Amino acid sequence: MILRIISALAFGAVLGGIVGAIATGDPRYTILWSVALPVGILTGLWSVFSFGKRRTPPAPVDPHKLALARVERITRTGFSVNDQPQCELQLTVAPRHRAPYTTTHRQIIDLTGLAQVSPGSIIVVERPDDADAGVRIVFEPPADWAGLRQAEQLRTGDDRTVPLAAAAPAWEPSATAAARTAKRANPVLVIGWWALLAVSAAVVAYPAYATIGRSVGAILAGDPAAAGVVEGDRHADIVAALEAETGGSEFTSIRFYDSYALAAAPSSPGALTIDTYQYRYDRTEHQGPELIQPEDPAAALFDTSEVDFSRIPAFIEEAKAASGIADPDSIMVSVSRSMAPDASGAMPVQVMVSLDSAYEDGYAVFDAATGEPLP
Repeated sequence: MILRIISALAFGAVLGGIVGAIATGDPRYTILWSVALPVGILTGLWSVFSFGKRRTPPAPVDPHKLALARVERITRTGFSVNDQPQCELQLTVAPRHRAPYTTTHRQIIDLTGLAQVSPGSIIVVERPDDADAGVRIVFEPPADWAGLRQAEQLRTGDDRTVPLAAAAPAWEPSATAAARTAKRANPVLVIGWWALLAVSAAVVAYPAYATIGRSVGAILAGDPAAAGVVEGDRHADIVAALEAETGGSEFTSIRFYDSYALAAAPSSPGALTIDTYQYRYDRTEHQGPELIQPEDPAAALFDTSEVDFSRIPAFIEEAKAASGIADPDSIMVSVSRSMAPDASGAMPVQVMVSLDSAYEDGYAVFDAATGEPLP
């Protein structure tokens, strides 16, 4: 049972991991389902092959449905379960309330029980349906039937209860009777296994539910790129996440790319050393010192309250129209202070939209405060 639970959890992790990897591209999901898959396969196979090796108590039998039979012939079908062979037996069955008959019966037989079904052996069988030839071998019959079996084994000639095969007509079991002898899976366990798999998948995919929802919504709207970072409408939310990571609202630059954003901000609030922070896969990460430190960090800093990030989608559309690149391969938006002072001597915060296509590139710069294009 434990192995089955583990296999359900593992396969659920595989399903949730694949959904998360497709929706977010996060390598954590790829690693998760890659590890969970062999775990699920191994535990699933182990539970299947070990299940049959557990000794289970004999199935209850109805004494009124028992009969004696002789094994005339036994062969292996080539099929086995847990190394226990399925055998095809030619039987002569002697029911108590009807004429004897010969029939063919298939059953998985434990290796320890093969000696009981050698040709010529008298066995006890159960006939679930008196109107059908199908039987089931009872290896541990009630004591009185065990005695009848032993006595029949010693009888000869006309004293036999089970006649010779030549004296009994053939009667083959129906397909329904054959299916009845096969062990069916417990439907409660099957439903429970699938339910556990679904719960596991949901738990694994839950952290990405927002991304999955955005991706589905963008695809249904016919604009898959809108689920990304730069072309979506989540710029203010992304900046808020970066503020939470940095502990402040001052940055020297914030750059939005197709699937992630990078920000340069003080190593800690009030510091004049600049570090790099990343937003990707719906989470933030402190990546360490910025490779190129500004000469005057204090002058380069700007506060996010100076920028209306909801304007970025409009800036992108204006940049497309101004450059003539209507369908760029990639877009990058950078927010930072201008390198050159304006007429008043101040260095305003500006938004630069860069467009890249197969044959041409373009960019447009906008004043973050007024939204006006800059030369």
